[in-house]
Amino acid sequence: MFNRTATILTVLFICAAVIKADDLNTRKMEQVTKEILEIFVSDKYTDKSTPLRKYISEEWLDQKKLNVKKYKINNYGPQFYNIIYSGGDVCIATIGSESWLHLIVFKFTEEFGNYRVVPLGISKASSDYIDPWFYVQDYVCSEKEEEK
Repeated sequence: MFNRTATILTVLFICAAVIKADDLNTRKMEQVTKEILEIFVSDKYTDKSTPLRKYISEEWLDQKKLNVKKYKINNYGPQFYNIIYSGGDVCIATIGSESWLHLIVFKFTEEFGNYRVVPLGISKASSDYIDPWFYVQDYVCSEKEEEK
């Protein structure tokens, strides 16, 4: 438990120290983060990539010369989430299930009045996926850590 709390506090401190972007509306960022995470945990989509694509920054896609329709959007398939911080241009959340917990940071930009996420990039696990978060700390807490 202490290890997870220390990790979360460290990430929050780092984000607060390096945020130099104009502050975006925290309520809008939280709302968009909630919409994204609701898709992550939802059972109603057979293909979660379709609704998630609209949240990816078009400017980022243009810079990378990527056609978002050619990629799936990574979502881990968690059972729950918790938004723990919103400020500057980031929103931080935890996602997980009974046996794991990840800390993810969504970095936002405003494009034509819509808040969109600036992705980390193409997933290291599979070049077929875009990781929509800007930072992830895998396995902040896992079943193995609980046994120690």
